[in-house]
This record gives sequence, structure tokens and C-alpha cells, in this order.
Amino acid sequence: MDAAVFGLIVADLIAEPFDLRRPPPPGALVLCNSIRLTTGGNVCNTGIAMAKMGLSVAAAGLVGEDVLGATLTAELREAGVDTSAVFPTPGVQTSATVVAVEPGGERCFFHTTGANSRLDAAAFRRCLPTLARCRWVQVGYFGLLQSLTPDLPDLIAELRHAAPGVKVALDTVNPPGSRADLDPILPHLDLFAPSRTEAVALTGDTDPARMVASFRRHMPRGVIGIKLDAEGCYLDDGAAATFVPACRVDVVDTTGAGDSWFGGLLAALIKGMPLRAAGAFANRVAADCCTALGASAGVRSFEDTVARA
Repeated sequence: MDAAVFGLIVADLIAEPFDLRRPPPPGALVLCNSIRLTTGGNVCNTGIAMAKMGLSVAAAGLVGEDVLGATLTAELREAGVDTSAVFPTPGVQTSATVVAVEPGGERCFFHTTGANSRLDAAAFRRCLPTLARCRWVQVGYFGLLQSLTPDLPDLIAELRHAAPGVKVALDTVNPPGSRADLDPILPHLDLFAPSRTEAVALTGDTDPARMVASFRRHMPRGVIGIKLDAEGCYLDDGAAATFVPACRVDVVDTTGAGDSWFGGLLAALIKGMPLRAAGAFANRVAADCCTALGASAGVRSFEDTVARA
């Protein structure tokens, strides 16, 4: 199997348009163009994006024993994602987020952690048989895995003992966890790619090259990337570094763009693309994501994406 994505499985309830700067008075009714239930979280967003690009992908994580959990699991299967490591968890609801989308595509989130609060070392080890069958494993999000983070170095070592050739990527969230928690994990990674905002919080710097240098002191091998929002991305593989400009599109919804970008980068690396081409491919995937409502509706096939990268 090409990849497994371990971490957050979330039900996203997306409402648009939502005027976040002028909220309605208490008790008022405001009409929206649409309110829809979609898959969310790095497991769904990155996993479904990669599956739409033709890769074999497994989801790994926890849902509640409720209608949201059953719906998300069914949606993952419908998208072609292996769900053998998605485990219903009694006594807790499926993680869920209300996503309020402004007319320009920006959004804010109202979130309940639910079953994702149970993601710990035991949950990771429960998923190990599936993770060990994959070439890449992405873990996310650093900053929202408080029960798991202290054990990640040992867990990655266990994963590599079970599957010596596996590569591991770590995704982050804004605001990210602390640098003290991150540094022991970095030596075990093959890919780390925070957003600019997250990298600023973690390094105290604003220059992508210096951000990478800060992380590289603890991560001697692998690819380090900085997602630069509408500007594109900066990638460094230890031998060379490159800035790749973003693709311009008419933005409908930015939900899941970072996750789709990460899925695009993983797909490109799995396909053996050179660093700059991999960045251009990931940027195109993220741009396509922004052209439709939801975290993966705009993502296209690998061949279509390559042709326009």
C-alpha cells in the first residue's frame, strides 16, 4: 500500500456564505446558500485526496459509535480508502467541526474533539498492522495529539522495526505544539512541512530558509517544507532548496487546502518526482482544492494534475 494517514477523523458541517465580521444579533435567522456534511481532519482530507489521485491509501484513527462515525467511515470507503484501521470507540462522539466560510473563501472553525481525544500510544499500536503495510505514514496533527506526542519517537521506532523501509511524515495545526515537544520527534521523520504561520510559531523566524535551518538542526535527513499560503511553498531535501510559486485560481473555499497540498506532495514523492516538480504538483493540488466546497471535492486525478502543474 502506498500510504496510511493516522490521526484526526472529523465530521465537517460547512455553512456558506457566513459573514464572520458582522454576526447576526441573538435569535436572528440568517439564510445560507448551503449547509453540508463532509469529511474532515487530516485522515480524511489527505487520504481522500491521495485516493482521488490513484494511490492506495489506508485511514487510521478513531470515530464514535454514532451516525457521524458510520457516515465518515462509509465516505472513506466510497472514496476508495481502506478503513480496516478506523475503530469505533464507545462512550464518546465522533469529532466534529462547524466550518463557517466567508464569501471570499476564508473560514473559521467551531470544534469538539470527541473520539480524537483518545488518540494515544495504545490507539497507534492498534493501527500498527495497517501502518506497517505502507510505504509512507503521515501522522497529524502535531499540536492536537497531546496524549500521543510524548510517545511518538518510540512509536515511530516500533513502526520501523515492524516495517524497516517505511517513511514517516508529520503534519501540524495552527497553533502548533511546543518546540520542546517537536524536537525529539524531528530526528525520526522523513517529511515535515508546517505552514508559514506554524513555522513562525515554532522557530520565531519569518524567513523560510532560516526556518528550515532551525528544523534541520534536529532533522538531519528527509524533506522539510514550508507552506507559504498564496505565495506557494519552499522545499529543502538537505541537498538543495527551492521556492515554488502558487497556482492562481478563483477561490471558493480554502478548507482542506493544506491537507490536500500535503497529500499532493506525498503522492509526488511516492511517484519519484524531483523536488521542484513535487512542489509544483502539490501547489496545483492545493489550488484545485480551493475551487470547490469541502476539503477534497476539487482534487483531480494524478494525470490531470500533472498536466496542469
